[in-house]
Amino acid sequence: MTEKSNEENQVPEFQKIIAGYPDDELRRVLKKRKLYQREAADFAVQEAIRRGMIYSEQDLFAREFKNEPEKFLLFPVIENEKVRAKFKKSISRSLMILGALPAVWGGIQIFETQNIEGILIIIFGVTWSFTSFQLMHKLKINPKLIYFMFALAVLAVGYILKIFIKLHSLNAVDVLVGIIAAGFVFYAIGFLNSLRD
Repeated sequence: MTEKSNEENQVPEFQKIIAGYPDDELRRVLKKRKLYQREAADFAVQEAIRRGMIYSEQDLFAREFKNEPEKFLLFPVIENEKVRAKFKKSISRSLMILGALPAVWGGIQIFETQNIEGILIIIFGVTWSFTSFQLMHKLKINPKLIYFMFALAVLAVGYILKIFIKLHSLNAVDVLVGIIAAGFVFYAIGFLNSLRD
């Protein structure tokens, strides 16, 4: 008997979360209710009625609860602070791992030709990774770090172009892969910039 009553007393997690929202956040949920699961949307409506924000579901036809159509944005707007922080860490971590590529390439250069270029490439990779690490662990994104990352990316693209020019058997696939890779890196840096407060 006690097990059954415990199960009945358990409130679903989404109800606890929605019930804890302030009015302005609940208003946002009501505007975007079609994006939520049916049970969560229904609970949000009932919570708004309980708080006196609306009197019935008919009130949701009012202009203030109409969801504006989503516009195409190059970088999506993330309103939730926790989600924004997770995106920032994830992108920064990816960029940090990317810094291992030039470090390895520089090591190969040093091993094969023992030239200064390999040392410079390793320094570039370490600098890239360290800057990404800084972006990942700072609470607020420093615009100077973003601009520095952008400058490093431009240097990397210049170096890759130099390699492409030296190659005599360059084909379209190599160029396409290079453009796509550079595009992803610049997009990631731009996305980080859009996450600034």
